[in-house]
Amino acid sequence: MRLRDITRTPRRFQRLSHILQVLVRHGFGHMVSGLRLGEHLPIGKRFIEKRIALEETSLAARIVLVLQELGPTYVKLGQMLSTRPDILPSEFIQELRKLQKDVKSFDPKLAKTIIEKELKKPIKELFSTFQDTPIACGSIAQVHAATLPDDTEVVVKVKRPDIEQIIRDDMDLLTLIAERAEGIEELKPFRPVMLVGEFNRVIQNELDFITEASNTAKFYNLYRDKENVRIPKLYWDLTTSSVLTMQRFKDISLCDMKTIEEKGVNTRRLAAELLTSFVEQYFKAGIFHADPHPGNLMVSELGTISMMDFGMVGYVTEDLRSQLTTALFALLRKDMDLYVEIFMDIGAIPSYNSKNIDALKASLLETLEKYRGIPLERIDLRNAFHDLMRVSREYALVLPRDFVLLGKSFVTVTGMARQLDPKLDLQKMITPVAKDLLRERLSPEHIRRMAGDASWHLTNLLAQGPKEMRQIIRKLLAGKIEVSLRHVELEYFAYELDRSSNRLALSIILAATVIASSLVMMAKIGPMVMNDIPLFGILGYLFSTVMGIWLAIGILRSGRL
Repeated sequence: MRLRDITRTPRRFQRLSHILQVLVRHGFGHMVSGLRLGEHLPIGKRFIEKRIALEETSLAARIVLVLQELGPTYVKLGQMLSTRPDILPSEFIQELRKLQKDVKSFDPKLAKTIIEKELKKPIKELFSTFQDTPIACGSIAQVHAATLPDDTEVVVKVKRPDIEQIIRDDMDLLTLIAERAEGIEELKPFRPVMLVGEFNRVIQNELDFITEASNTAKFYNLYRDKENVRIPKLYWDLTTSSVLTMQRFKDISLCDMKTIEEKGVNTRRLAAELLTSFVEQYFKAGIFHADPHPGNLMVSELGTISMMDFGMVGYVTEDLRSQLTTALFALLRKDMDLYVEIFMDIGAIPSYNSKNIDALKASLLETLEKYRGIPLERIDLRNAFHDLMRVSREYALVLPRDFVLLGKSFVTVTGMARQLDPKLDLQKMITPVAKDLLRERLSPEHIRRMAGDASWHLTNLLAQGPKEMRQIIRKLLAGKIEVSLRHVELEYFAYELDRSSNRLALSIILAATVIASSLVMMAKIGPMVMNDIPLFGILGYLFSTVMGIWLAIGILRSGRL
């Protein structure tokens, strides 16, 4: 992505300058230099960026400060990064979780205007009551309590005005920064281009409330006939891409143990039902709640689990489910060798790291060996998960996002279940599920389906393979094989060469103008002004002075004298 295309508008140019100034202010001037963006800083900032001292706060804490100061897009980026312990160390994850989700609310009159515009009716016809003060505010939307004409209590989520344009501008700049960061050796293991691409998909889904509505409807249908779990009802006629309306629950947070016990809720049964519901999501439904914190998981006075906020969900494909089933059996049997093989199958190994496969296997085995012999209910799953993610980071394994989300979700839910029931027997609860999964995999229907899929692929290969091979051979014989090659630094090199050539050409023109003006002044040629001073000579000097100053400013801003 070319810088000149992104910063063509003054708004984006100013935004880039602001981002760079914030980075410099928090001690990241060296990174600005590494990204080759220092020229877009004000001249004064340009000279201090390389010698600014690191602040006493930790690197992770300074990153959080930068993200908070840069606004909603970057806060969302930090929240997304906090779900990737396979890429960032645990100290970074802990700091990123501190990012504030609540921000200043926008005018409720504007919220009502958006609702009326989206739903094409006056607010009084849509709701019998509408609370002006939002009950929650986020970087993308805010939530208002309301009542339908039939007295049903609902919540109305309204997208912030102009948020799409703000995020679009920031995403273009983030993409540029990520592409340049990929060329910095210290940042390459964090895979910035992949992360920004993943973040773009996540935030685009969050911007479209239809996606969240669809997720809510899927979970509503999943638990429609279950008495122990309830999902808020969605009102499609009051939902658009910018407005989301659903049933309101006034329940108890799962972390409020005092109130739960006061209401007489059976915490042992609640813990078992909570864990069972999520295990079923992982291994049977194929879709799971990827953000199960106490604000999204609540319990009614009758002991029914309430799930809400389905803006972030994960998916379990058939292949991933098969691998997870095998991994689950390996874990229950304490077969660490098999577990290592499955983990390596799930995570792709980058080509530049493929020589370390034996070392990776040894590290995984060493990490898992320390849990061998420990009863499952005594294992701290959070620490075990972070140990696996540490090995993943060390060897730059590219793990599927849904796999990481599932691991994080399972660890979080297990922690809440153990808080409800400290004597929870995890192995006793998971073993029946594992047996059902194994029975399903060995069933004639499953085997027949796998054989059918394999036969289709084999038939397609036999039918298309020879034809495609002939085409390749013909192109080879004709010398028409084309190879698409993109050098990641070539565009920047061409840009720098073009700019340097322009500066050189301008310098030559300025020198020629000064010499020509001097000759005109000496020869007294052309119209005279102010006591026989040649007008053309004065104009030549003025032109050279102005353009020389402009050229000098450009060189100073680039930082390369």
